[in-house]
Amino acid sequence: MQQISSSVEGTIRLEDTAPASGLGLLPAQNAWQPKRVESVLTLGKGRAARAVLVKATDQTEHQHLCVEKIFCPGLLTRFIYRCAFQAPFGYQNSEDAILACFYRRRVADALIRVFVPETRVARPLYARWDAESAAYVLGSELIQGRGIRPGSVNFRTLRDLLPWTSASSEDHHHSPEEIDELLDLMSRLESLLRESGLVGSGWQVSKAAVVSTANLLRTDKGYVVVDLESGIPAMLVSHYIAAGLRLKTLPLFDDLDAPALQSFINVNRIRIQPTLGDDEFEQLEADVQRLVHHSSSWKLAEIAVMRQGLPFFSARFQSIYRSRCMDIWHRNQVTDSATHDRFRNSSRLFTRLTYWCGCIPGPLGRFTQRYSGNAGYRKRVHDLITDSGVRSAAAANFSTRKTKEFVAEGRVAEDRTFGGPGLQFQCNWLMSKVLPAAAQRWFSDGAHRRNQITRLFLLVVSNRFQREFGKLQIHSAIRDWEQSGRLNPGEHDALQQACESQELDEYARCFGMHLSIKLAAPLLIPLKVGGLAAFAATGSLLYLLPIIVSSILRTLITSVRMLGKSGKRTAYGEALLVGTLPVLGNLAFPIQMYSSHPRLSAFLIRDASARLSQLFPVYGGRDSRLEIAAIRLANIPVELLDIGTEVTRRIRRWFWKNDNAAASTTLPFPTASRWDRIADEQLELIRGAAKAKKQSLSSAIEDAVPAELARTGA
Repeated sequence: MQQISSSVEGTIRLEDTAPASGLGLLPAQNAWQPKRVESVLTLGKGRAARAVLVKATDQTEHQHLCVEKIFCPGLLTRFIYRCAFQAPFGYQNSEDAILACFYRRRVADALIRVFVPETRVARPLYARWDAESAAYVLGSELIQGRGIRPGSVNFRTLRDLLPWTSASSEDHHHSPEEIDELLDLMSRLESLLRESGLVGSGWQVSKAAVVSTANLLRTDKGYVVVDLESGIPAMLVSHYIAAGLRLKTLPLFDDLDAPALQSFINVNRIRIQPTLGDDEFEQLEADVQRLVHHSSSWKLAEIAVMRQGLPFFSARFQSIYRSRCMDIWHRNQVTDSATHDRFRNSSRLFTRLTYWCGCIPGPLGRFTQRYSGNAGYRKRVHDLITDSGVRSAAAANFSTRKTKEFVAEGRVAEDRTFGGPGLQFQCNWLMSKVLPAAAQRWFSDGAHRRNQITRLFLLVVSNRFQREFGKLQIHSAIRDWEQSGRLNPGEHDALQQACESQELDEYARCFGMHLSIKLAAPLLIPLKVGGLAAFAATGSLLYLLPIIVSSILRTLITSVRMLGKSGKRTAYGEALLVGTLPVLGNLAFPIQMYSSHPRLSAFLIRDASARLSQLFPVYGGRDSRLEIAAIRLANIPVELLDIGTEVTRRIRRWFWKNDNAAASTTLPFPTASRWDRIADEQLELIRGAAKAKKQSLSSAIEDAVPAELARTGA
């Protein structure tokens, strides 16, 4: 028995005995064996898995916080894997694949602690089968860290490129950014993994993989690799294509060069063993052997014609492949116990109806395959057809299950219940098939719809609500960056101070009015999609009107404010121009406020650039290189604003001696005092929703579990 220090208070005891069967724990050497696992909250979701914070109880009733990575990939990820290897997603369905994950992390962690000691890998604790998710799970230690902190604004990005400014560029020198430090570390990690034989794992820390920067978190003690499992094959980088050709395992997907790994351990024994110690080195050698075994067993059970050619004529492949199919069918209840035993005692596979039914895509294939292989399922289908009571119970269960999915996706209110498969449930089920979540929420949730309409009304008649709504959006963006560790305390305080400026009121009010157009997005988005389809079918430009309706509304809002402020010398020119642009039009007043609040304006431009980059499929996402590049690119419009502001400031000095253009007046609307109570109610609702949505991980842990359990040593 061994002990390792956990990322939570106390220690986790690693057992060598056989695991208990209640949680579906898999037999892994020196793996921890929790007695119970309770989900606390979902930390995030990627292409191949979702990460869930869990409270795990050991055999002595001590509790620990861990992270479970549940491999439930989306449709696109499953499709890519199926096309590449002609097999279901490995980490979701293969016991050998998930055990290879477990041992790969331990091997990589040992090597990285020796050769790149300033970083490490989040240690795996256990692997198990989760029947509810119908997927394998990898449990690991909780790492409380943060992603990349973007560099400060560079107001001389373009000017430093000019040859005559190079001499003075030293006066404007910027300290190295975290992304540069991280990319250097990733290069060393990738080189180590490739050299040591963990070739496929190098893809997870490769600079060529645009989203790989999100796989490392920064802690007080250095970087930690928290994700070493791929979601899609390494197909677009020349080195990994060449490595796949060399290993005859194209395309690479966390593949292992076993001879190279074993040779690396032997050659570097003199350095590895003293650093790890005799016990850990012995453990490393055992982990390498198990990693090689499980990786080989996993890969051999996949058809993978680009890796194995046409393996169907090999007796060895037929035996391994048949065994894997039987395991997957029995685990997913495609076959019952009697059928499973009968199939196991036969060498037939490709002549069975159950196998070919599984080749039918979609729900029809799943139904016919289970119907052909599971006698209990056939009886339930027969009862469903002939027994009205069974039909009612099945319909109620379906309604309950789908309602939970609707709530999780934000399609209905959290406390919504349908009381069975009635007309309301059927309408919501149909809407879930054709409408985005926001649009369904608009139609299905009366309270939500009333709040949205009320806010739209208040944004027309209440100057106070306009101003506070705009400031809440700005505060929300600042809080998001601060809780993500993207702002240092000085930057955060300066931005908060700028938000309290009286001169900001007019621009914040207009900014909020522009953002209020998003309240109608659940209705506008379907109209835009339908308009594009109608334009493609008919060629009539009239159908493109929904595409530009947001630009028209922004222009109208800005024009009305200009007319109401005539003679007050409050500038609106830039906002009027930028507001006409689709997508980018919401930046109209952040750009306009640059002359009076440059720091806040630059922040809002960078935040909008980051949010836009996160929408890119595959390569977008939080802490990806694409997002950091987008934030850097925002320096260019900020610099142009800086230059333009300086020029206009000098021009104004020639014509006006007193340049005081504070924006403090309001539109001549009827008195808004009658709406103050309603405005206060809506503002309180918005603040509460923003607080819950932007809750940091540390705060979420403190709220979800007892304080003595939440203390960590990350």
